[in-house]
Amino acid sequence: MARPAAARVGSRSPATDQRKKLIGATERLLGSQGLGCVTTRDIARAAKVAEGALYHHFHDKAELILSVVLHQLGDFPGVLQSLPLQVGQNTVEKNLGRVLESAFAFHHRMAPLVCSLFADQELLGRVRSMMHERSMGPARTTSVIAAYLRAEQQLGRVTPAAVPETVADLMLAVSFNTALRDHFFQGGSGGEAKAHRQLREAVRALVVGLGPKNEGKRAREKR
Repeated sequence: MARPAAARVGSRSPATDQRKKLIGATERLLGSQGLGCVTTRDIARAAKVAEGALYHHFHDKAELILSVVLHQLGDFPGVLQSLPLQVGQNTVEKNLGRVLESAFAFHHRMAPLVCSLFADQELLGRVRSMMHERSMGPARTTSVIAAYLRAEQQLGRVTPAAVPETVADLMLAVSFNTALRDHFFQGGSGGEAKAHRQLREAVRALVVGLGPKNEGKRAREKR
């Protein structure tokens, strides 16, 4: 006779908890010590599991690192997924602002890890290859934001002169730059309020340039 659903779920929880512990321990150690000083033995010790357990859940260190990145995404995928539903709703500034703040939260968590990967070119190459295999990376984010902007152009809420992909890339650049600058100059504690204010100002500056223009009036003014 099949066990009750609760029992089946419970039987899986130890492995799930162990995986979460390994991801959490890796994230903490990378944040406090850096990639170059962290071994799989250190991670297993911090997670309070046997080192062999790490390879039960992850093929290698690169897969573990990628799992940390996925964990750091937070609500960003959900915010991106809901963006098409915001076409014609609220204001363009508010919609882009929500995306940018969520992107910043992800970038702020991810920046130290990404930067530390450059110290290990072999590991970086492996992580990069795995991301390509899974179609992960900023290209998808850019395409989602660009599609939203094109839809808003059709409604006349964004100037047709704007290049959606370029605007999307600029948004992500602002997000990562703000996150990296906070870590580098403020030790990652520059203040959430200050960062969000900078992000709002960046979105406002973009939206001023994106706003629909009276093309007829501009043409007359040039005569």
